[in-house]
Amino acid sequence: MSDSRKVERGGVSPWFILLLLPLALLVGWALGRVDVPRPKPAETAALVGGTAQVGEATGTPAGQLSQWTTYDAAMEESRRTGKPVMLDFNAEWCGPCQALKREVFDDSRRGEAVRAMVIPVSITDRSREEGRNPAQTDELQARYQIDAFPTLVVFSPASGRTEQTKGFGGGDASLQWIRAAAQSVK
Repeated sequence: MSDSRKVERGGVSPWFILLLLPLALLVGWALGRVDVPRPKPAETAALVGGTAQVGEATGTPAGQLSQWTTYDAAMEESRRTGKPVMLDFNAEWCGPCQALKREVFDDSRRGEAVRAMVIPVSITDRSREEGRNPAQTDELQARYQIDAFPTLVVFSPASGRTEQTKGFGGGDASLQWIRAAAQSVK
């Protein structure tokens, strides 16, 4: 009696390939956790205007850094100073949102540059965790038609202009976008 399930010599069984799949996933995960070399401060400064002085790069005096605040406080500060507001629509479960926070907002040089250019406000979606959002979060998500995280919205109450971007394309690209948007809405 002949067995029809013969494997040719030198051939690879499809079952062997399936066994390697989890190993490949593990290696991919491990490589994704490797730190990427970061640019030196002088290189990062060039991205925000070609100078190491944050204030000079953004047109805002270095002593006028805005702090992360609430939407209402940001609106009040913007009306008083003319500085644009940046809304960071994010979620705790969102990997790209956490990368944006880590690589841009929590990075000392980039974070300082952001706070010099705009008044930052974090709008965190809590619908997965708590089943609903606060009313103001739902209202802002509807107003700016938020359908993806992260989404950054930069606007000026004085001019009425708004710029918006979705996703996270890296720390340097995000900083460049925030700088361009802050200039555009003035």
